[in-house]
Amino acid sequence: MAESQYSRPCKRCKATDAPYRLRNDPTCRSPRNCYVEYVEGKAGRRLGALARDTRTSAKPAPRKYIAGLSFGPSSTVMTHVLDDSAKFHSSRRSSPAFEPLVMHVDTDLSHSADEEDTLAHRLLAKYRERFPNVSFECVHLSKVLGVRTVDWSSLPGLEEEEDGNDTERLRRFFDSLSSVTSKADILRLFIRHLLLDTALDKPYTALLLGHSTTALASLTLSEVASGRGYAVPWQINDGPYTVCTYGPSSGASESKETSRAEMPIYYPLREVFRNEIMLYLNLIPSLRELIPADSAAAGNVVSHKNLSIEEVMGRYFDGVEGPYSGIVANVVRTTGKLERVAGDSFCHICGMPLDEQGDSRWAGELGDDLEEHGHRVRLCYGCKRSISG
Repeated sequence: MAESQYSRPCKRCKATDAPYRLRNDPTCRSPRNCYVEYVEGKAGRRLGALARDTRTSAKPAPRKYIAGLSFGPSSTVMTHVLDDSAKFHSSRRSSPAFEPLVMHVDTDLSHSADEEDTLAHRLLAKYRERFPNVSFECVHLSKVLGVRTVDWSSLPGLEEEEDGNDTERLRRFFDSLSSVTSKADILRLFIRHLLLDTALDKPYTALLLGHSTTALASLTLSEVASGRGYAVPWQINDGPYTVCTYGPSSGASESKETSRAEMPIYYPLREVFRNEIMLYLNLIPSLRELIPADSAAAGNVVSHKNLSIEEVMGRYFDGVEGPYSGIVANVVRTTGKLERVAGDSFCHICGMPLDEQGDSRWAGELGDDLEEHGHRVRLCYGCKRSISG
């Protein structure tokens, strides 16, 4: 994807000045901005597929999407695409309303949820100014303790009767986890639950996540390594996702499931590589300037000792994407062909379908069920590992 000079014209518009490589083909920046059009077109077609898949009647309904924003390159590009789409639909009277909400989860537990002069709020103010056609919201991670999509009786140390405010309780809980991998895994799940709970509460039509092809390949292998291989098709592919909600814990027993709902989860940038996103940002300086420097740079790592499995996989795929982009894409395409095995039992933490036979074999000395505070809860092998070490 790196910039280079080609003697051949742009494959898309035949312009003679084609300094960029796109999937091994020469591509221009002007006069048609073919590189920019390619990336935006990929995302636009995924949004079109989402609109078709979620259409419930002949009369077009408003498209109310909630999207996650990490301030990283991919989610920033997704926000830009949503802003352009909202602007386009607002200019067409015959088009159904397009109402995206972009939500950032502030994971900094050094301050409380009530503070507003934080780095996350200041960054989000820049995004609001740059993207006037979408709505933004910043939610502190401590708000996850109020979501209904987690059975909180399955997580020792997070019962409501514990002392301290939500931020302190959450900080103590993360400090109690045994490894960097466990902390990263639970943090990712909590962010996902906050987005899902908000999507169900409003309600929204679908949840959008900004993973690129490279990020999805990384997530695939990290989920397998974490013990959730059975649920990879549910995690990686576009489509409806079953969300269970739970009532409050009742003493010595686990929380009871109160309802189930279907929430479509889509990845608009699933067909774009991370290197393509980085070059796209370089071609639009106003977008590149929004991203914090530490989010845009991968950095070199001498030791993996203090990295989570997810971070190790992410750095690996970032490194091999250039010379082996076909392999990276095949990881995601192969996952897309795997069948989503329907189940009636779901993990009470991550929400993934349970592998009734596999979890028992993989768990080994962890046992079939995790028992904490007298509760016997249903967890997948991956979540048992994360909270038990």
